[in-house]
Amino acid sequence: MTDYGIRKYRLGGGVLSRALLDGFSRRDDTLCADGGGTHSVIVPALDSAQEDCAWGRLSLHCTLDSEAVLTVRAFAADREYITVGGEMVTIDDFLLDPTTPREEKERLFTLAGGMEHSGAQDVLLTGQRGRWLWLWLEVTGGGENMLSDLRVYVPADNFFRTFPQVYQENGGFLQRYLSIFSTMFQQMQEKIDALEELLDVDTAPEEMLAHFAAWLGLEIDETLFTPDELRRLLKAAPKLMENKGTKWAVETAVRLFVPEEVYIVERNLLVSDQRHSEELYGKTPYDFAVMIGRRMDEKLRLRLQFLIDQFKPVRSRCRIVFLEECSGLDAFTYLDVNGAVLQNSTGHLDDGKALTGMTYLK
Repeated sequence: MTDYGIRKYRLGGGVLSRALLDGFSRRDDTLCADGGGTHSVIVPALDSAQEDCAWGRLSLHCTLDSEAVLTVRAFAADREYITVGGEMVTIDDFLLDPTTPREEKERLFTLAGGMEHSGAQDVLLTGQRGRWLWLWLEVTGGGENMLSDLRVYVPADNFFRTFPQVYQENGGFLQRYLSIFSTMFQQMQEKIDALEELLDVDTAPEEMLAHFAAWLGLEIDETLFTPDELRRLLKAAPKLMENKGTKWAVETAVRLFVPEEVYIVERNLLVSDQRHSEELYGKTPYDFAVMIGRRMDEKLRLRLQFLIDQFKPVRSRCRIVFLEECSGLDAFTYLDVNGAVLQNSTGHLDDGKALTGMTYLK
């Protein structure tokens, strides 16, 4: 039975980190080049683990200046060693050595029966057979140029191999013609395979987060929360919605954004000073206060109030109190004439200047 499956080799950050870059800089899985001249990248060998492997095609996304040209060189071999100056060296060591002259590298690609193609982002690796594959990409010209999403497929397509052997002429018109439709089919298949990533909170695009919140019945304000904070909130949302209206839900929602100590205090009817009790805990038995052990942060207060209003009991009202460090005296403390209370706390001036310890302003 013939296996018509297609294998895909993705040239991500792990591979590109070992590549020889000349004029390119790497940003995760993207290669960036700015300025004129020739920029090149030689990729370490891709191992198919199969002798006489028929390599399929190279596909990539590139953003090139109007005057820039992309050139792709490739060759395959079943041996990963060559003889240089009477010594055996690996082809990787030879090609990835920045001291090896460019002319010698070009000569190796020519002697190995390599191919060269310019001006395309989807290149058939026709005739390249061997266990290992080497790639050499060059961008010539000025402006800002970027290469990303580099992929190599083995074999080139499924459609061509379904024809009788008499029609399977490598590099012929039929193969080139069918490769167009095979590429379209593979791109659609990749999008289908990636659907699960769209439904994963960790990998979904930012624009999907609002839809996830709507599905869960959670209100969000994208001006108050960063994408990372929204992802953290969405992960906890199912359990929060299940316990909506409870003290646990309020405390859990607050702790998602507050690493310091958090205290939830319900209205205390036993406090003798009723006026101050109402200012702190509220006027009805349903009111409560959320006390946070940190300095006042207005943006954090708005975010917490927005969340608490969704998870608190319907009839209750919440006050958010930030417990800043301060001095205090009891009801029976007196100061003599010319007495003063000093606290060794930090003061701040404009431009980040600070007053510490026993520093005074007069």
